Amino acid sequence: MKSRAVAFVTYGQLLLALFLALCVALHPGFVLKADEGGMSNYGIHAKTAAAYTLSLGLPMLFSFLAARLILGEEYSVSQFRLLLHLYVWLLFFTLVSTYVYSLNTALRDVHIVIGAALAIFQVIASVWMFQLVRRGFDRALLMIELVGFVLAILTIVGVLHVLFLTQVLTSGAFAVLLVRSALRLDARSTVAGTT
Repeated sequence: MKSRAVAFVTYGQLLLALFLALCVALHPGFVLKADEGGMSNYGIHAKTAAAYTLSLGLPMLFSFLAARLILGEEYSVSQFRLLLHLYVWLLFFTLVSTYVYSLNTALRDVHIVIGAALAIFQVIASVWMFQLVRRGFDRALLMIELVGFVLAILTIVGVLHVLFLTQVLTSGAFAVLLVRSALRLDARSTVAGTT
């Protein structure tokens, strides 16, 4: 890694994957079934709540720390910093709404809206990040992001029931594009904390 900011972005995404995998290992039945639920199911059960909290809380923390280290004023650098800040807030609201969404219909609807906002953000951000990197592998990541988003829409309207799969596809592609974009920007920008 060329800078702590890139390292923080990378750590956050790796820890998201690690703790989400731990949630699945602890209780695969929440998401790996014919009528699968989403990853939020892990936030409302005692067995998986701590791992779920870390799966969103750690990328939130590391993305926040990375955004604070990015100093460049070039347009793409300031946009990436904004992207990280928006991502942090969306993760925060997703995490907070997870704990209460099962209490009533209104809170469930708020959680669904926040989840939809996160998914839309990830698609828009992925398209923007693809413009930064534009490599063959990144084209495949963008396609995975878009396929995941289409599957999410089909799940929301009731045609499919693959919520967890859509979350894995969109979050996974977004995570790799996020790290690759941070690396690309770091290679051409001034970032605080360079090692």
